Amino acid sequence: MPREYSVTITPQILRVLPGRHAIVAGRPSQGDEVAAFVDAPDDPTTVREARAGEETWRAISSHGSAHGLETAGMTASLLVPLAAADVGVFVTSTSRADLVHVAEAQLDLAVTALTEAGHVVER
Repeated sequence: MPREYSVTITPQILRVLPGRHAIVAGRPSQGDEVAAFVDAPDDPTTVREARAGEETWRAISSHGSAHGLETAGMTASLLVPLAAADVGVFVTSTSRADLVHVAEAQLDLAVTALTEAGHVVER
């Protein structure tokens, strides 16, 4: 059963990164310009430069509000407004920041949702 949770939104300084990516199942191929690779046991996934004809994704980075792994709620502060706006995401993280990938077709909607939630989004 669905449950409701309360999340305090921690305002962050975000930036839409340059480049258009594809999110594909499997390991990277030789020559791929890889942005991220998730080596999950049953579903390795590669984020790489998009090729012609592929769905493109854009990354929104929280590096402007870099934080440690022990800081709770930072990722949720980004995902809750995006979920409320019905924006699908793929998330990758570093040890200090999150990268929220959104379909390029939903980028404007994502930026609006994040801004309305109190975040600053630089383009």
